[in-house]
Amino acid sequence: MRKIFFLLFTFPLTLIAQITDTLTLDFCQQKALENYPVLKQKDLLNTASEINFSEHIKAYFPQLTLNAQAVYQSETTELPIHIPNMEIPSLNKDSYKATIDVTQLIYDGGVVSAQKKLEKAGIQAELQGVESELYKLKDKVNTIYFSIISLQENKKLLKVAKSEINNKLSRIESGVKNGVVLESNALVLKAEIIKMDQLITEIDFSILSGFKMLEDYLNISISDSAKLKLPDMVVPAINYDHTRPEIKAIELQQQKLDVSKLLLDAKRMPKVVAFGQVGYGRPGLNMLSNTFDSFYLVGAKLSWNIWDWNETAQDKKLIEIKKELLETQKETFNQGLKIVLEKYINDISKNENLILSDNEIIMLREKVVKTAESQLENGTITATEYITELNNLMQAKINLQTHTIQLIKSKTDYLTWKGNY
Repeated sequence: MRKIFFLLFTFPLTLIAQITDTLTLDFCQQKALENYPVLKQKDLLNTASEINFSEHIKAYFPQLTLNAQAVYQSETTELPIHIPNMEIPSLNKDSYKATIDVTQLIYDGGVVSAQKKLEKAGIQAELQGVESELYKLKDKVNTIYFSIISLQENKKLLKVAKSEINNKLSRIESGVKNGVVLESNALVLKAEIIKMDQLITEIDFSILSGFKMLEDYLNISISDSAKLKLPDMVVPAINYDHTRPEIKAIELQQQKLDVSKLLLDAKRMPKVVAFGQVGYGRPGLNMLSNTFDSFYLVGAKLSWNIWDWNETAQDKKLIEIKKELLETQKETFNQGLKIVLEKYINDISKNENLILSDNEIIMLREKVVKTAESQLENGTITATEYITELNNLMQAKINLQTHTIQLIKSKTDYLTWKGNY
């Protein structure tokens, strides 16, 4: 039983360790998006939209109003003639009335419907704006992720080179003891080992700094020894087609302006309202009565603004100008995006060609180093000359690794900026 409890307790910790010891770009992107504060705006925008929708619908709900008034007037209505044998009492100068008024919208010309469409288009445009911010986050995560990978790979190459120098140092020290090799050669190798340790230390701190930034974006704890997996990016076809949310946001803003024109037309349509009133006061509907009485009335009203002094036409012209401004924004964005995509397309082609030549250089440098090793052991060259050739080989390998990582990053950035990743 205790064994089962131990397994249940340690399983979550094991899972966390697995997650933070080996990371993929997809995982980092997903966690960063989940932790990004801007993402909360989506829920807030949807909630605000639901509230606005419900408010628009309330226009069709009956409206109840309670009114009360007390009035004193200087004069009251009197008959201008005297009727024999009939006494007409004079009206009181003070009057009182309390009413409940009910109005019900019957036809609004399509105003509520247009307002709902306007709200929907507006909220969709704002949501696309949030998506645009998320793409900026993806770009930042890509940069950090590939920087760490590049540093980790360079560290591996330095360790391999350091191991080779250590092995060579053992042989040189043996030659020094036997008086075959100068001691200065051993000192040069020892100095180079110390130099490599310094480089490894610098890389370790740079990796640590990169992980700290990644932790802030992902909101998880990452081990200092965590490994980042190089993604396998496939670019199906090189073109400038894209699905960026910025363009969708602009198009939705244009749609919103089109709906605004519909709303302007709807406001010009006639409106029909039913109304009713129930009240109690003095006088009631009988204006010649001095007693308190109850009363009611019902009816319907039509209103129609048949002339607005060309205000609607001017508003529509302004809307068309705003649409044209949005169209220029779209063209500007597409132009800027094309320039960025051209850069990444060029980077992809450049790194593919560099990798081919890197492999050739490494093959040649390995032959040179192999010859230099033999010459160093035979005392025909100095350790400095050997280190020079070894560093040339190491630099060639670093170049290959760097160009390989840059190729994948260029593909990743290309797909990200196209909106396909």
